[in-house]
Amino acid sequence: MIVDAHTHIFPAQFVRERDAILRAEPVMFALYGSPKAAMATAEDLLRVMDDEQIDYAVVAGVTWTDLDRCREHNDALLAAAVASGGRIVPFCGIPAAAPEQAIAELDRCAAAGAAGFGELRLDLYHHAGRESLPDLIAQAACRYGLPLLLHATEPVGHSYPGKDGGRLDAIWALLVQHPNIVTILAHLGGGLPFFAFMPEVRALFNRTYIDTAAVPWLYDAAAIVSAVRAVGVERVLFGTDFPLRRPGRDLQWLSHAGLDHHELSKVQGGNAASLLKLERRVH
Repeated sequence: MIVDAHTHIFPAQFVRERDAILRAEPVMFALYGSPKAAMATAEDLLRVMDDEQIDYAVVAGVTWTDLDRCREHNDALLAAAVASGGRIVPFCGIPAAAPEQAIAELDRCAAAGAAGFGELRLDLYHHAGRESLPDLIAQAACRYGLPLLLHATEPVGHSYPGKDGGRLDAIWALLVQHPNIVTILAHLGGGLPFFAFMPEVRALFNRTYIDTAAVPWLYDAAAIVSAVRAVGVERVLFGTDFPLRRPGRDLQWLSHAGLDHHELSKVQGGNAASLLKLERRVH
């Protein structure tokens, strides 16, 4: 089984209104400000999944500032999941809005069939009273037993579009404060696995996963083996950040990372299937 645990799709209307959305939404501008950065629809994703033999794909939202736009995007993700016969697995976005609005949207999506929430950029959520919005989101995710996909970026190295918003100190604080939440840290966890030789960091990986989205742009392939050795092969999920990257090419890259057959099988789909309770599909 092959599962792409990190992709992004948008309603066709969002693709048509790209320029207006880029002007209004800072995260979208950071990710798709370049004309070379493609935006994809559910149909685009399913076509690539068929061509490259991907069984399932997690489709993630973004951190929208406009509540209505966030709702429209979430509705499109949920509808795409149904229309795909379950091959598309929806992780709904949570708006950077007033806490009561953000949690209401989380509740609405959980009731409508969300499999998780993300991709969340913790730095963009503001504090509200005694508890921050990330704390409220973590509490709600625990209540529903659904995972959070968190944008995570390395604190050193080169800058690139979309790097901001995933500071490790903010992620670390959330994991320590809410040890029962299940999280997926994007982009090889921003390097957090390489701190797992510290016992307190390794202990948090009993409910924390990392994905490989965009990792070929960031690390040598040897980083995959190092991460597996640091946190355990069961905690690593294959992901691409489609449409910014294609699954076929990244699977080829992963196959040369130095994992054995058993490890490769778990990373490229077995772990995500277990986490998300996905059934093996018959091609």
